[in-house]
Amino acid sequence: MFKRREKLPLRIQVGRWLWPRMGWRRLVVYYWHRLQRIPGTPASIAAGFACGVGISMTPFYGTHVVTAALMAWAIRGSIVAAVIGAQAANPWTAAPLWFAAYYLGAFLLGMNLADNPPNFIQMFKWLTEAMLQVDMDMFMTHVWPIFWPMIVGSIPMAVVAGLVSYFALTPILTGVHERRIARRRHNRELAHADIPPAGADV
Repeated sequence: MFKRREKLPLRIQVGRWLWPRMGWRRLVVYYWHRLQRIPGTPASIAAGFACGVGISMTPFYGTHVVTAALMAWAIRGSIVAAVIGAQAANPWTAAPLWFAAYYLGAFLLGMNLADNPPNFIQMFKWLTEAMLQVDMDMFMTHVWPIFWPMIVGSIPMAVVAGLVSYFALTPILTGVHERRIARRRHNRELAHADIPPAGADV
């Protein structure tokens, strides 16, 4: 019902994926305003957002939103905030996250870090083909040597990113909510007070 009648050319779709039509700065501001307006306590919103940010550190691309929403639901955090937090993994942050997870995981596993840099694009291509063809040999030969260190490295990254997000966002949202409550209380007091409007004759 809400789809375009004519499909956009592939180059335009890729361009909007890499650079949103409203621009990244406006997109971040938009998400921040959305985060402030989510119903719930500051702790529940921050917890949901932390779930999203934490999950976005993992290499399980394509499942971030669903996994973050399920985790937020399990801990009674905000599901909407979790979806927003999952956007931390995007076309501009994906590559740095891949390399950080891989090299941290390789270090923790005691692997030789002097090897050639991993080809993540080819790895994800093999991963897709292995899943579609249910080919375990392809998965273990071409995917697992890179994917396993990424999983291992992403775990501490997810924990740190989630905790930092939660403890940084909770006091900020608390202040936002307190100011909103104070403003509403002030407006109610003005509405009930017998104060003539500005410019009116007394």
